[in-house]
Amino acid sequence: MKIENPKKAAHKSHRLLLIDLIVLLVIISGIFLFYKLNKNTTLTNLENINKIEPRNASLKQGKVVFFDSSNHKKLDILVEVAENDYQHNKGLMFREDIPENQGMLFTYEDELKRFFWMKNTTIPLDIIYIDATYKIVKIHKNTLPLSENFYPSSVPVQYVVEVRAGFSDRYQVEIGQRISWQKL
Repeated sequence: MKIENPKKAAHKSHRLLLIDLIVLLVIISGIFLFYKLNKNTTLTNLENINKIEPRNASLKQGKVVFFDSSNHKKLDILVEVAENDYQHNKGLMFREDIPENQGMLFTYEDELKRFFWMKNTTIPLDIIYIDATYKIVKIHKNTLPLSENFYPSSVPVQYVVEVRAGFSDRYQVEIGQRISWQKL
């Protein structure tokens, strides 16, 4: 039986450990690179989202009516209606302005907790979350343009209205009030 020199055995062990570390680093780097490439190709992160128009991406026009706490009509605004995933992802990105009496209505088939962000959105907005009974349940006021901050609904919602920042305060739009909407 041959007995190895302890120094040689330690050196061999260190070499194997070093090889294992290099393999692990290569695997981690590959996972990171895959994640980074995959993340950069999702619709919500595309810098050129305006150039990728699916067939039925054109937005329908609609009207949202806001009611006061006594259910009396307070005001109405014109909206673009975002109904599909592409339109939801694009939202108001890349717009330079939005008129005071206009906005965007996001409609969903189901009522879930949702969140929005402002990446590629250059104008500050008020984000108004509405449940399936058309009741306003959450308002994020004066959101930060071009940020990746998340603005969550906190509770399940089926509709979201985005309007110019300050709209909620100017027209006293508050949680608990209701809306109605229709396509034009």
